[in-house]
Amino acid sequence: MKTRLITRLLAAGFIPALLLAGCSRRDEATVGTPANPLVVVLSPAHAPSAGALDFLKKHLESATAMTVRLDVAATPADTIKKFSAGLADAGLVTVEEYLVAREEYGVHAPLQALRGNSLAEYEGAIVTLAAGGAKSAEELAGKKVGFVGPYSVSGFTLPCIYFTKAGITPVREYAAGHDAAVKKLMAGEVAAIATYAAQAARRPGLKILAVTGKVPNEPVIVRSSLSPEKRTLLVSAFMTLGDTKAGRTALAELADIKGFRSVDEAVYKPLHDLLLSEGKAVYDLVPDGWEIQRLSQPYMPN
Repeated sequence: MKTRLITRLLAAGFIPALLLAGCSRRDEATVGTPANPLVVVLSPAHAPSAGALDFLKKHLESATAMTVRLDVAATPADTIKKFSAGLADAGLVTVEEYLVAREEYGVHAPLQALRGNSLAEYEGAIVTLAAGGAKSAEELAGKKVGFVGPYSVSGFTLPCIYFTKAGITPVREYAAGHDAAVKKLMAGEVAAIATYAAQAARRPGLKILAVTGKVPNEPVIVRSSLSPEKRTLLVSAFMTLGDTKAGRTALAELADIKGFRSVDEAVYKPLHDLLLSEGKAVYDLVPDGWEIQRLSQPYMPN
């Protein structure tokens, strides 16, 4: 049994990753120096162009007077694993990634992204075509509905809860992202899509059938062991990113972010509680989430 488990973990790359993590704990006194840069990870959902990445690095270094390295994670699970042994000091992550990282590694979320006119949350929605589309969500029973996921709050979790409570059973058709889901809808491949409400507002020809719930915007997170002084400098640096035109341009590439605000982590508690009340766990939100949870448990001999 143990041999099969080790073989499976080796094949998945988990054991090498854990061994690397165990050998890479930070020397806190030198974090932010050229030999030990302060590491900020960006989730795949926030991967910008090379130009925006370079601007962000230079701004953070100038504002903090520290050497900064930016890492763009390959997957949501990779984003979270970087916090397993101090391999990352901070990050701009999705709500799903934050909830798992908070459970596993005790990260904090001092900042929250803002969009539009300082909006700190958005609405999940079921969207269809304005002309010829369904007139009610009930009409979607047995029809194809485009979902984003299954690791998206607005594109999977909230609509699943909504349809279940309404007693509606659509046929799930998955898309690679929200924009891909819209393309499926416009091409007539699905009758509706599960997405966020702004998709309908900014695209002529679409309408909202139902609102599935509100979602707080994603956070900037920091590991709990980062020194208060360095945390304060980093938070301040993120807060001033939108002070210049170049900074606003770079922010727009980070999932259309306009700026950041200081936040109480309690804003994310209602979503966490909703998941628990519906029988789901935060580990369901990201690929490999349950592997992260299992591997973080104390070693128990057979």
